[in-house]
Amino acid sequence: MNFRRLAASPLSTLLTGFLAVLVVICVVYAPGEAFKASGEGLAIWWRIVFPALLPFVVLSQMLLAAGFAHGLGALLDPFTRRILGLPGSFGWVLPLGMTAGFPAAAEAAVTLYKQGKVTASEAERLAAAAHFCSPMLIVVVIGAGFVGRPDFGLLLLAVHWAAGLAAGVTLHLVFPDRSGSNTPDTANSGEAHSRVPLLRLAMRRMEEARREDGRSFGKLLGDSVTSGVQTLMITGGYMLIFAVVIHVILLALPDQVFAVAVKSVLEIHLGSYAITGPASSLPPALAASLLGAALGWSGLCAYLQVRAILGPAGIGERSFVLSRLLHAAYAYVLTLLLWKPFTRWLPGVLPAFSGGKPAPLGSDTPSATLPGWQQAFGVMEWQLWMLTLLTFGFVSIALLWRRQDRL
Repeated sequence: MNFRRLAASPLSTLLTGFLAVLVVICVVYAPGEAFKASGEGLAIWWRIVFPALLPFVVLSQMLLAAGFAHGLGALLDPFTRRILGLPGSFGWVLPLGMTAGFPAAAEAAVTLYKQGKVTASEAERLAAAAHFCSPMLIVVVIGAGFVGRPDFGLLLLAVHWAAGLAAGVTLHLVFPDRSGSNTPDTANSGEAHSRVPLLRLAMRRMEEARREDGRSFGKLLGDSVTSGVQTLMITGGYMLIFAVVIHVILLALPDQVFAVAVKSVLEIHLGSYAITGPASSLPPALAASLLGAALGWSGLCAYLQVRAILGPAGIGERSFVLSRLLHAAYAYVLTLLLWKPFTRWLPGVLPAFSGGKPAPLGSDTPSATLPGWQQAFGVMEWQLWMLTLLTFGFVSIALLWRRQDRL
């Protein structure tokens, strides 16, 4: 592990230095445009990312300290290791990533690693397999705002989830984790097959984790809020920097095809608008497929956000990069294959993506397309219900599978 970190250090230093110089050049080259672009990035962070992520990061930290994920681990460990090669705590990290969006799963994986409940390799794979874009981005911003069809956003969300799960299974089958694990979840596997009742075993693991944490409720709440805000500030900083870099690059090279490629590769919010916005003239099937691939990749900005969380804990990101590439490929192919059947079966659901007049430079994300606070709170309530249902459904499937396995 130390060798990998040392080997990656020169590349990390070079990348960090290059980005710093690039930001300085962008600001000096066009200070007024850089200021406008930073305002666009701030609007996206404040009206989309902040309300969609903060409650879930705080909730996750508190539930992890209370032992909730460890209790799930006692129930789900045989199932998750057989299907994905991951510890049972994935039963909490996966629904969290699917409903809160990045980088909530990476934050939860690092917390489990610091608690000694998973290995560094397992934490890396947890963060990779549970990395998804927020439903608020896909359904509200892209579906309702950019495209004008919330039902299309729901379809896009289903493809996004299916492609991400397929990428996790593929990564386990092609590159299995052979590092071994002596973490508590692994020990639970043998104990779970004994005569100890499952619920009693889960409660025992929860109590052990709570005692190991030892913080009072007030201390836990304060630490969780502090950690959540710090994570969001890092996320917002990356988004502002990438908004400035993208905007100034496109001022120098304003080709429309190049603009779509640059935005999609670097930052998912601006990239999704470039694919679906009024300046896009892509064919409908290709636009939808590229949008699915861009959401699967989620942008270099998202990768650096996750890296900023995993890196200080000594966790690598090779599995994360492979998972993002697989996710993008699966989403592209799946969307392309499903386009014609859905246009035939549900002709009124899928949009036409008709290109209009080119959008003026600087209107990368019009404020009118972003959700208001009232809409954001409504989506937040929907996400909380979705998190509950996904967790309950995952537990039910795992318990049914275990029952069938014993018969």
